Amino acid sequence: MENEQQNKAIIKLGLTIRKIREESTEFSQDKLALEVDLSENQIRRIEKGQTNPTIRTLLKIAKALNVDIKDLFR
Repeated sequence: MENEQQNKAIIKLGLTIRKIREESTEFSQDKLALEVDLSENQIRRIEKGQTNPTIRTLLKIAKALNVDIKDLFR
């Protein structure tokens, strides 16, 4: 049950990051990846909820998207 809740939270986080990226910025996944020093594949996996990003990574993403980190969890 706990694993299921964690997976849902990670998927929701990824969807929120994608939504913010697409609606609020002109970043493609590739441009965001360059901005935060990750691979495009890693950004894709984060947005699909296939990986659990670190706080450090989330801080970089939030800064690049010009939002507060808490906005990634809305």
